[in-house]
Amino acid sequence: MVTRPPTPEDIQAFADRMISGELPPPPSAQWLDWTLVEMDLPGRRIVVDFTATQTMLNPAGKVQGGILTAMMDDTMGPLALILYAGRMMPSTLDIHTQFFRPCMAGTLRCEARVTQLGRSLCYTAADLFDPRGRKMASAIQTAMMVPMGDAGADRYAAPDIAKPSAN
Repeated sequence: MVTRPPTPEDIQAFADRMISGELPPPPSAQWLDWTLVEMDLPGRRIVVDFTATQTMLNPAGKVQGGILTAMMDDTMGPLALILYAGRMMPSTLDIHTQFFRPCMAGTLRCEARVTQLGRSLCYTAADLFDPRGRKMASAIQTAMMVPMGDAGADRYAAPDIAKPSAN
């Protein structure tokens, strides 16, 4: 199936649906407390804040590295989804993460950008910062863009989920 590439108007319309809350974040983003801070569509970048909680800490009392990677993935993925106007869903083929320093619980900021956008592959990069602006980790990702089908981007939205109990 061949479709026309999304226009800037298509992309903005889809982004507006995300910003308005019409398309709520998926459960993983809810768990990470995903909060959009900035969106620069012409620059093909977004900035997202996350909250690392005590439940995300490893035995050393630092945020577990896989969770930091998930935060960057949950910034790069939505950026790709937006730039394809919700017509294609990114499916990660490869992600490479570098950790620069241990991370404490609290607010973390992720800045993601597209480095190459193709018909079926999207290449992205992200940097994760602590509240003092120090770079904590970086990631690069290759995602295969999978058609969303008739349901469109509404398909990814899930109902609110309960946070795990502390039992």
